[in-house]
Amino acid sequence: MPIEDAFRHGTPIWVDLQSPDHAAAAHYYRELFGWEVGAFLPETGNFALAQSRGVAVAAIGPLPGPDAPAAWTAYFSVDDLQAAADAALAAGGSVLLEPGEAVPGVWLAIVADPAGAVFGLWQRMERNAPWLRDEPGAVDWLELVAAEPESTFAFYESVLGFAVSEMRVGEQPYGLFDVGETSVAGAYTSDGTEPAHWLVYFNVADLDAAVVRATELGGTLRTEPLSAPGVGRWAEIVDPHGAVFALLEPEPEPL
Repeated sequence: MPIEDAFRHGTPIWVDLQSPDHAAAAHYYRELFGWEVGAFLPETGNFALAQSRGVAVAAIGPLPGPDAPAAWTAYFSVDDLQAAADAALAAGGSVLLEPGEAVPGVWLAIVADPAGAVFGLWQRMERNAPWLRDEPGAVDWLELVAAEPESTFAFYESVLGFAVSEMRVGEQPYGLFDVGETSVAGAYTSDGTEPAHWLVYFNVADLDAAVVRATELGGTLRTEPLSAPGVGRWAEIVDPHGAVFALLEPEPEPL
């Protein structure tokens, strides 16, 4: 199974959910993805660890304040947390949570790019802590959604060291953020009717069945399923408390 335990600067390293009812959210995602969700512990800011077959997948916890919306947050690995936060400010972004030890052993900051998309910077001290990726129930892809994502490319090059390339999704160009030879995230041009944000995609074996289950449990289908050669099929979901995420059934690897 795909387990990552080494994270170069700029690579995705974690996701978490902040929800107004974190206990109910834990039940929703447990039933949807089959996660094993631990206890909400005061020493971790009342976040609970979600695992699949004993390997960490995500965390679920409370909102940071009464006016904050429910949201999934993607985190990217950085070699120097303070330097990355300083680079975010210098490149026209903002720092929403100053760099620090959020919980014992976890050093992070929350920033926003110049378009307003929020994400996390994470300097991992335990280099061998594993993260499950790219299989059913685990994170498969991250995507910047913005009206003009290209306006933020210089920001991400400065802060996370991304190189930018392009592929075609159907007939449309699609931006890629690369670390070395690996594409680690995408950049999608939206119609501008929604705020810029990072979208977390979770891998599923059967998109149609997963959409049915997601809505049976109280979620809402936000976009009808779409597909593209070389990618697979996907749909966006709003969970019962308003957090947006996506389901992705990847196209099978060629034999």
